[in-house]
Amino acid sequence: MKRKVERISTELAVRLQSWDGVDSILLADSAETGELDPYFILSLDVYYGGKLPASEDRQRQFSDAGAFESSSTSSKDRFLIEDLPVRIEYKDMGRVDEILKRTEENMWVFRQTGTYMFYRLKKGQVLYQASTWIESVREQLGELPDTFWELMIRSSRATMEHYLGDLISSVLMEDKLFYLISSAGFLKSFLSLLFVINRTFEPSGRNLYEKVWQLPEIPENFKGRFESFLRDASAFPPSRKMEIAELMTRSIVRMC
Repeated sequence: MKRKVERISTELAVRLQSWDGVDSILLADSAETGELDPYFILSLDVYYGGKLPASEDRQRQFSDAGAFESSSTSSKDRFLIEDLPVRIEYKDMGRVDEILKRTEENMWVFRQTGTYMFYRLKKGQVLYQASTWIESVREQLGELPDTFWELMIRSSRATMEHYLGDLISSVLMEDKLFYLISSAGFLKSFLSLLFVINRTFEPSGRNLYEKVWQLPEIPENFKGRFESFLRDASAFPPSRKMEIAELMTRSIVRMC
């Protein structure tokens, strides 16, 4: 990690750890790409118990920040520090504990983002911890029951097959907009399924392409088909990509 990024992330952690209820502060791997990388962002996950300070109070804590913005739909702040983009997400420890305690009853949590929440918990660099909570969580993440992965496979497969159906329909109807939407949904759900088949937590969309090649098991002829699906060329019109998607689906279903 570059010195500037390390210094600023440490300084932010010092401010945040002074708040009541803050237990753990993790730095996401998006800070490892380098400041000039378009994907760079200094992203912190703050795990807390109790009541979170109001957005106005949080803004006062970062009076030296520029372009401060709080999300109106989630506990999240964005701002600039020394021209570096910063995102801080505040996450309730009790909610994490509840999800881990009853994963089978909380499968809806993974419907949109897969296991990305667990990826951040497992892979984030610990900048601060007031207790052994994060260590306990990581231990639990390493011992998820077979039923969790089996349910994830079933759910991810159903989502993938749903998007495949949409993709086929959009091609037959020559609906360009719906084709783009269903193609993106198909690729995302296909990769989510591939990660859970490998019992591996899913990274962010920015890192999916890099991380997928590190999986120990991939479908037959996956690389060629995947690269062909991504290509924007006259040799691969929607009708051809529909055929590729069907082949990809059949190959991954054999792994389930």
